[in-house]
Amino acid sequence: MAVPQLIVVSPRGSGTPLLARITTALGYTPYGTMSGTQPDNGERPGPGEVSRLLRAAYGQDEAARLLRGQRDHREDLEAAFQQAVNALWRVWWTRLGQPVTAASPVDTALEERLTRVPDTDLPRLLPGHGCWYVNSLDLERADAGLLRTWHATTRPPIVYHHRDVRDRVVQQIHLLSQPAGRVGSLPDHLVYRDIVSALPTMDARITLALTDPGFPGIREARQCQWLLRHPAVCVLTHEELAGPAQGGTTEARDRALRRLLTATGHPGPAAALAALPEAPGAGSGELAVGGWREHFSAEHERLLHRHHGDLLAPAPDCGAPAVDPRHPGVPLPSCR
Repeated sequence: MAVPQLIVVSPRGSGTPLLARITTALGYTPYGTMSGTQPDNGERPGPGEVSRLLRAAYGQDEAARLLRGQRDHREDLEAAFQQAVNALWRVWWTRLGQPVTAASPVDTALEERLTRVPDTDLPRLLPGHGCWYVNSLDLERADAGLLRTWHATTRPPIVYHHRDVRDRVVQQIHLLSQPAGRVGSLPDHLVYRDIVSALPTMDARITLALTDPGFPGIREARQCQWLLRHPAVCVLTHEELAGPAQGGTTEARDRALRRLLTATGHPGPAAALAALPEAPGAGSGELAVGGWREHFSAEHERLLHRHHGDLLAPAPDCGAPAVDPRHPGVPLPSCR
């Protein structure tokens, strides 16, 4: 049976929308940085999912009252349930070490109550199947209890999705070169859009990205290096998932998708593999493999190796499935 929750760590500029299309096709609702990609399909949560979350958020007595009155006051039940979902999203986001805004419209009492839910029970509270997309998973910022639970159970599974750092840099520059209204609301994007826009050429912008340690995406990619090395993390590259339409190969794509299906515990990997969407056609330039070659000079390559040589190291190739040293005999997903 497929796991109910999945965590995907995908540094900015990694071609994350392509992976989001795949996880959505597998039945996962994207949360976090990719939450806007999921249209409302009208699917309603099951009765057990509603009552479970209401009890955790409001207590046994209030949950029972809301459920008893659903026939005559269904709008009250739906409003209470949505408030609980919003608070739970924020609890998840905080435990994943992601920045939050103090003024977010969330009921603080609900948030505090859900914060006390044991880490082992947290994944069961969200209705349906959810995939949390984050740009980084910093071991010093993520909740220690969540990490301890993952260490002991490898649940929720973690997928690390990354891309050649040169293509990531180019995609970030393209994003920051757009009009102000299309850059988004992340503080570092707002600040660096002004900086990037003040530079006259692509050459100067790449030089900035390679020499400024605060350039968006660089620090978070470095904080994610542990994910490349952990045997319980399923590692996927954009170059694999891109497929032939974007400069990759069908064989590499199928191998990567099989690793993803294994990590999610999908019950029918062969059928699922055939049903997954292909990458968009060659017109989607932001997804093309190796687009950095049009922009990088020999001097840029020198700067790259001087400042970010550690980010160029390829992921090791796992031959046979790894075995979790904490649980001998239990295979882990083939992770590279």
